[in-house]
This record gives sequence, structure tokens and C-alpha cells, in this order.
Amino acid sequence: MLHVGALGTDFRSASLRMRDALYLEKDRVKQFLDSIPDGAPLQEVVALSTCNRIEIFYVCSDHAVASAWLRNHLAAFHHIPDGHIDKVMKEYHCAEAVRHLFRVVSGMESMVFGEHEILGQVREAYFLCMKNASTDSYLNRLFQQAIATGKKVRSSTGAGRGALSIASIAVERMLELAGSLDEKSILIVGTGTMGIRALKRLHGESVGELTLCNRTKERAIKFAQRFKTHHIAFEELIRSIPRFDIVLLATANSGKPVIAAADLKRARGDTAKPLLIVDVGAPRNAEKAVETLAGVRLVCVDDLKETAERRLSERKNELDAINEIVEEQVREFTRWYRYKHSPLCGTEE
Repeated sequence: MLHVGALGTDFRSASLRMRDALYLEKDRVKQFLDSIPDGAPLQEVVALSTCNRIEIFYVCSDHAVASAWLRNHLAAFHHIPDGHIDKVMKEYHCAEAVRHLFRVVSGMESMVFGEHEILGQVREAYFLCMKNASTDSYLNRLFQQAIATGKKVRSSTGAGRGALSIASIAVERMLELAGSLDEKSILIVGTGTMGIRALKRLHGESVGELTLCNRTKERAIKFAQRFKTHHIAFEELIRSIPRFDIVLLATANSGKPVIAAADLKRARGDTAKPLLIVDVGAPRNAEKAVETLAGVRLVCVDDLKETAERRLSERKNELDAINEIVEEQVREFTRWYRYKHSPLCGTEE
């Protein structure tokens, strides 16, 4: 008998440092999938990796065997001691795993309740793993239904009203710490989903000066022209930072920090001019040591929790409606599973 399972951790149970260590960039997802040997006790696999969660969904014939094997494999793959993995990982079996995925894709398990990014991240993770032939009928059905569930939650409830996201919460935190942005010079590094959402949010504010920076220069120029902002080349990033009051880091980490403490210290020289760095990258774009530099304040994803929790209270009235959709979708998947195979463990005939 085959079962659906999940093993993962998130911002509630793992530190940012541990999530960075477990994070799987796109290239690393393929490496991870390729590292699973033919004899492994996993029949299908989807790896979901974001700044706030790292989760592996799988199909197996024995949960105990599959979970133990996957814990050991993750530890070896990331060069992390086994005990450290065990402390932060949580298991989900059968209907519980299905329910968990549907809650995740609906934004119920996000730091920012109802955030939009997670739906796209789940979709991207599924398509990437499907393309690498690590999925089959069970996870194909599960993730296709999960994506449909996420869309239904957002269209049928007010959970996603206002387009809340990590990027928008980051901008709110900027406003809390810096006050008025009227005379602030702000640099956004990265023009992916997070960077562009932050750009749109800031574009609606009264900002002294807004500048974009991206590894691909043409993309930075394109969005700078569209939003009538400035742009700088990625190669000029470090030496340009001293002229800005706020830097938002929202780019993918290419294996080393975008801002190293030693490089920033050299660029700033003897100045103690206040600099706020808001890092929403995954893994972190700035070395933690930058916060030890005079005048520098570093805000990372985990530092946004307080702001996010205030916004959560505004949306709790949507929980019943979302739960109703999620539970109906769990029942629907269970019905399909029953016809396909046999009763899903954790459910009744």
C-alpha cells in the first residue's frame, strides 16, 4: 500500500540559520532529486523550499522507514549532524500530509497570513520536480489539487485581500523603523517577485529616491524605465551602498552573501551614517556580521514576525471559510485516493 507523507520545517520550528542551511536553490533541487538512489523507500518526491519553509512531500509504502531514511539523507546532503535535523523536522502522514499542503498553499501556515507568494512557490516547486520526473500519479494529483485549492481560497475568501506578502510586510517594517520615507534614498536589490512587489509598494509611497539593482542589467533597466526610477549595475552595488539610507535585499543567494561585512566596512570607511538593510532573501543576502558595523541595522525575515502577526489579527475572521474549503478538498482527494488505491490512512471508509 502506498501512502502520502511530508517531512519539513518552517519559521516556527527552525532558526533562520538552520533554514539557510537546509535551503534548496533551483539547481540544488535537481541535485537533491538526483541524489536519491533507485533503491530509496520513496516512490515520488516534491521538494518545496522558501525563505520560511523547507518541506519534502513524498509517496512511500512505510512511513517509519521513509521518514528515517529521508532525515538521514537530508542530513548527509546538507552536511548537517543528524541530531540537528531531528530537532526541527516535523512529519505528516496521509490525510494529515494532504491537509498540511492545502493549508500551506492557502497561506494559512505562512508568516504573513494569506500571502500570495506561497501559491506561486508551490506551483514552481511542483513543476520543477515533475520536469525532473520525480512525480507520478499520486503527487501529480495532490499538487494539481493543491494549486486549485490555493486559487479557490483567494478567489472565494478575503484571505488574500490587499495582496499581503513578505515584501509588503518588509516595506511596512521600513516605515515603522524609518518613519517618513520622503527624504530617504532606497535601493532595491533584485527584480524577482519579492523585489518587484516591494518596488510597487514603495512606488505608491512618497520616497526621496528609488533605485534598482539586479544581476541582469537589462532587467534592472527595464523596470527602472517602467517605474521611472534609477538603476545601478550589480558590479557597483557595494561601493554604491554608502549613498543610500535603506537597502532592501530581495535576490537569490548564488552561494555566497551579496553583502559581506568586510566589503561593506571598506565601502563605508569611517562613516557611521545610519543604514537600514532589510534582507528578505533566501538564503540570507547579507552576512549577519554586517549588523555589528557602526550605524548599520539589519532586519531579516524572522524580524518581520511582529509586524506580520499584527496583520494576522485583521484576517482571522476568514479562518472558518478557509478551513471549510481546505477540509472539502481533503475529502475530495481522499475520495480519489480510495478509488485509485484504498482508504487513505487516517481516514474512514
